[in-house]
Amino acid sequence: MARLLMVDDQDRYATLVRRALPEHELVGPTRSWAETKAALRRLGRGVDVVLLDVHFDIPEADLLGLPESPSPKDVERARRQQGLHILEALRGSHPDLAVLLMTSRDDLPLEQAAERHHAEEYTYFLDDDLADADALRAQIANILAAQAGEDSDGPVFWGRNPALRRIRAQLLTLARGRLPIVLGGPTGTGKSLIARHFIHPRSGREGRFVSVDLSTMPKDLVTAHLFGAARGSYTGAVADRKGAFEEASGGTLFLDEIGNLAEDVQKMLLTVLQEGVVTRLGDMKERPVDVKLVVATHEDLPALVRQGRFRADLYMRLNPACTVLLPPLRERLGDLNRLIEESFEKALAGPYLRELVEVYTQSYGLTGAKLTLTTGDEVPEPEPGLLWVLLPQKALVLLRRHPWPGNLRELVMTIENALVFSFAELAQLREVERPDLVQLRPKLIRDLLRTGDLDTNELPADGWRVEVAVRAAESLNDVALDIERQYFSALWRAYDGDFREMARCLMNDPDCARKVQLRFNQLGLKVRDMRGRAEG
Repeated sequence: MARLLMVDDQDRYATLVRRALPEHELVGPTRSWAETKAALRRLGRGVDVVLLDVHFDIPEADLLGLPESPSPKDVERARRQQGLHILEALRGSHPDLAVLLMTSRDDLPLEQAAERHHAEEYTYFLDDDLADADALRAQIANILAAQAGEDSDGPVFWGRNPALRRIRAQLLTLARGRLPIVLGGPTGTGKSLIARHFIHPRSGREGRFVSVDLSTMPKDLVTAHLFGAARGSYTGAVADRKGAFEEASGGTLFLDEIGNLAEDVQKMLLTVLQEGVVTRLGDMKERPVDVKLVVATHEDLPALVRQGRFRADLYMRLNPACTVLLPPLRERLGDLNRLIEESFEKALAGPYLRELVEVYTQSYGLTGAKLTLTTGDEVPEPEPGLLWVLLPQKALVLLRRHPWPGNLRELVMTIENALVFSFAELAQLREVERPDLVQLRPKLIRDLLRTGDLDTNELPADGWRVEVAVRAAESLNDVALDIERQYFSALWRAYDGDFREMARCLMNDPDCARKVQLRFNQLGLKVRDMRGRAEG
């Protein structure tokens, strides 16, 4: 059963949904953005799909998208397209929430609006309840089926980034094959997480998942740890010992930081891959092994081969065609809100923070309250059973501007430290004005990130970097335009086409999205073409 949130100023669509989809829970309808925002805050991540009407006949005071002194024509236009304004606001606070746009008016260009604001589906109702119910049922089923595929990935969150969606599809195929998989990319991008929770479960293998971090293991122990050792083969070897290959036989073996292997161990690994057998240290007997090998590195393996630090024959045996490069966090900023939520959930599972929260809630009579993260400058109202954790907009801006050299690992640590320090500080106070509200203050986030003065509007010195190609042209102006075009393209990909976030990055103001999109178009860039290249 899914939970659907209806956003509509009337009841007809809600009645249709209840009749056509009784197996799902319908919440609402909410009648305006204010009501919708309150409902989402109350429900947290418990909403699967938002069903959003486009035309809203509601009071002027409740409308989004009005100029300062609106004319009657401005008000009418805002009502006709209110759902699109709500969708734009929704994407600012819930960028990954599935939305289905609905209207019975055929004069509204839903296709372009859905593409611009990342609505999953859109539908035109025909005033034929049977046909409308069938269309609605099919579209919601499509959305939920796509979500089910992602939800089954456990703790691995792929997000809306087209590059990561392609990687997911590629790994689905590679996981079932017999060839090794090479996971590349910067440290902290989730290589071990993907190996354990995505590749291994989809490999079809019933054996164990065994992980070996070659960067932390003493070099003189690597051989015995990987291939096993016979009794008496070295000082302290008082019994025969299986190696990681034998332990993982029938399952998956993950070797992290493969570039750290010494040359003699590289040769032994090559033999195992070629022959499918291991020989324990100090023994002559060959033992058959069958593992799905996944290796990871943050280094450039071809460069190591050229430098003579990594065997060319081993590199070819690892099958470079099966190399998958995971992008750094700075290229996934369109998913940052959801990744912050994921980091929040991981942090709450930690024993030290759990103990701090327990002491705090007991002190203020909040035992059993559910910790709920909310972002922005609007302070949530008290609600029974909820303990709010507020990440203000300034703190969110700092997180967006940070270059994240430590990637996902650094993000999780930052959120966990912010929670620990905030709860620890409150626990030392004699009196707290609102015990049900814990704020992750911008100053604390700034100190954790060490990005400098909060009040400046400048990006960090090593902030947003883009590699561009400087190409000769007829004039310097043409060269500059080409560079700007490359920058805008890279920024569009990083924010997954979210012009509000691009405006926040470029102009420190998401409301300048139209200016940014206008410049985007002036440079000859088209959203449809960009999406086609991203998905192709």
